[in-house]
Amino acid sequence: MIRLLILLAALLPGLVIAAEAKLPEDPRTLVEMPLLQQALMRQDMVEHLSALNNVLGFLAAGKLKEAAAIAEKELGVSSMGKHAAATGGQGPGRFMPEAMRGIGLGMHQAASEFAEVAKKGNKAAAYRALEPVTAACAACHSGFRIR
Repeated sequence: MIRLLILLAALLPGLVIAAEAKLPEDPRTLVEMPLLQQALMRQDMVEHLSALNNVLGFLAAGKLKEAAAIAEKELGVSSMGKHAAATGGQGPGRFMPEAMRGIGLGMHQAASEFAEVAKKGNKAAAYRALEPVTAACAACHSGFRIR
């Protein structure tokens, strides 16, 4: 019992400080959407990150056609609208503010443009064409949040 009291006495100052610590404010715009659309959007973001990682891996290996195929299928304009059937046409994009939707559309378009450049086989040009894709990701994630 005494050991427990000593342990609690030792931990108490740290607990008080932690309880008083203020969380930093999140300056991003909160975008409210139904839970299904939130879940679908989070799933999309994880899939986009995985696709981007695969694109970079193929680029590093000099496999530009494979990078192009992944980019178009999983990030490009071809990947849009995949939730329409499950959501009755009310996918996550329907709940985004105009600026957020614009950034997302820009990312999809940039990914399709990257795919076209990568198909030509010029590695340096492909890397340059990938930058607008990642810039759109960074802009959206630093400007908006869904929770």
